[in-house]
Amino acid sequence: MQRQQSGGRTRAFVFLGVSLLLAGVTALLVIRVMQKSAEQVAEAAKPKETADVVVAVRDLYMGLPITAEDVTVRQVAPDMIPRDETFAQLTDVLGRTPRERILANECVREERLARPDAGVGLNAIVTPGKRAMTVATDTETAVAGLLQAGNYIDVIVTIAPEDATAAGAKWVTETILQGIKVLAVGSSLDADGEAPAETDKNGKPHTTSNQTRSLKPSITLELTLEEAERLAQAVARGDLHVVLRSDIDILQTTSNGPVTTENLIGMDAKQPVQVAHKDAPPVPEGPKATVIQGGNSSIITFQADGTTSESSNKNQPKKNR
Repeated sequence: MQRQQSGGRTRAFVFLGVSLLLAGVTALLVIRVMQKSAEQVAEAAKPKETADVVVAVRDLYMGLPITAEDVTVRQVAPDMIPRDETFAQLTDVLGRTPRERILANECVREERLARPDAGVGLNAIVTPGKRAMTVATDTETAVAGLLQAGNYIDVIVTIAPEDATAAGAKWVTETILQGIKVLAVGSSLDADGEAPAETDKNGKPHTTSNQTRSLKPSITLELTLEEAERLAQAVARGDLHVVLRSDIDILQTTSNGPVTTENLIGMDAKQPVQVAHKDAPPVPEGPKATVIQGGNSSIITFQADGTTSESSNKNQPKKNR
C-alpha cells in the first residue's frame, strides 16, 4: 500500500516539474515578444533620417537663369533622391541656366542645367561643337505648327539641280538632314511654345504676342557646321519641308536617292528616250509591190528598217481591149 502511494507521489512531482518548466519557457517567450515590440515602437518614434535637396518652386524655362525666387531647399528621405545628380545648397544652382524645362516641385538635377560658364539664353543650351540656326517655315512645312522645342525632325528639300540634264529632271526631292533637335519654335525656348507668364502694372497676368500666336513662323535647329552649310544652301536654292520623328528614334535611314517626277509616275528617268531628229539620214528603200483593187491600185514599199509605206493611184482608166 505504501509502494503505490510512493509511486503516485513521484509521478505528481514529475508532472509538476514539467509544468513549471513549460510555464517558464512560455514566460520567456512572452517577455521576448514584448521586448521586440517595444524596440519597434521606439524605432518608429525616432525621427527619420533626411537629406537636403534643392527643389523648384515654380516651372523653370530653358535659357532663363535661376534666381532665389525660383528654388528652395527641402528635406526628403535619402533614398528618394539621386545624391550624385542633385544639389543641397541654393548657391550651387543660382545663376545656372536650365537646358530644358524643370517642373515645379521637381528636384533640380545637374543633367538639366547648362555649364556654369555657358552664359544665359539660347547659347547656353547649344551643345558644345554645334551651332544654332533659324529657318523660316509655314503651316504646311512645319507640321501644322505642332512642333515644340525638344522635338527631333528630318529636313527634306525640293530643289532645281544646276544641271537638269545630268540629274534627269528639272526638280528633285531628297532628305538632307535626319534626327535634328529643335531648340526653339518662334521666339520661345519652352517646350509648350510659351514664354513665362508676364504681369501688368497691377500684378495681373496678361497674354503676350508670343503666347497668342499658335503657328510659329520659324524654328531654330541644333546643327553641326557641315549640316548648317547644307541647310543654308537648301534654303537659298530650294523649298524646305520638315518631318517630325519620335524623340526616341535615333536611327539614320538610307534613302533610295533623289525623288523625281518620273519616279512618282513609275517612269525610269535614266532610261534613254528615242527622239526623231529632222536631220536624221533617210532610211533606204527596199522592194516594192503593186496591189490592184478594182479600179484602184497602190504601191507598197518595204523599208530596210522593217516598216512599210503605201502610195495609191485612184480611178486609173481601164485599158482598151
